[in-house]
Amino acid sequence: MKHLEPHLRETNQSETLVVNEQSQIKENQGNLIYKFGFGQSPFHPPTHIINVVKQHAHRKEYMAVQGHLKLREAVAAFHHAIDQIDISADRVIIAPGSKILIFSIMACFKTADIFLLTPSWVSYEPQAKLAGHPVTRIHTSYNDRWRLTPELLESACHSRQDKQRPIIMVLNYPGNPDGLTYTESELKAIADVARRHHILIISDEIYGLLNYNGDHRSLARYYPEGTIVTSGLSKWCGAGGWRLGVALLPKSLESSLKPCLI
Repeated sequence: MKHLEPHLRETNQSETLVVNEQSQIKENQGNLIYKFGFGQSPFHPPTHIINVVKQHAHRKEYMAVQGHLKLREAVAAFHHAIDQIDISADRVIIAPGSKILIFSIMACFKTADIFLLTPSWVSYEPQAKLAGHPVTRIHTSYNDRWRLTPELLESACHSRQDKQRPIIMVLNYPGNPDGLTYTESELKAIADVARRHHILIISDEIYGLLNYNGDHRSLARYYPEGTIVTSGLSKWCGAGGWRLGVALLPKSLESSLKPCLI
């Protein structure tokens, strides 16, 4: 089917997975390998969670595309209590990992400018290109501790060629690979710029519960009308292979975006 190849979208492999695969090959050949590519928790998920999974392993029936209602209710209650955000089960989307949710949100749009930070997680840009959207890289600096500043975001908004296209920005914090997070005042400043330019922010907060001080603050607290929070079990629960991701939609997008996702 070579005739199909010119019509496929071009994208890159995940660099971390490629590094992991090559490291595994070298390791299987008897080489001593120190892995600095793909990382995952060496710890087991909490025992009580494993036991509940065992108790329900026999369940095999199809469920709602949006996700099991009791699970969505639990997710909403959890993030309402922990992150202090207004969320209900009707606005929770469950999927096999947050990666597919981020891509699906991008793919819902006919056209959009995707804003990504440099540095940032390696999957975002291939996802944006696969969805057919142009990517704008906002380059952060060591002096700003690799954080997005309101000035950088404002400049990126003004530098766009087509100001009619919507902006979707992926903000990952605590960040991968930098491991840094934002203060309340920094989040409020970003929210002010985002609100002024009507930016839709996918706030990838999957590392939120790994904040060493236990004081992670969701961006949705300060920009609730334009923030989609994504998270899951892979980091804090050490259960990456379970592939359970969640997206928390704002009220403003429930009637328009949710039908595209489910």
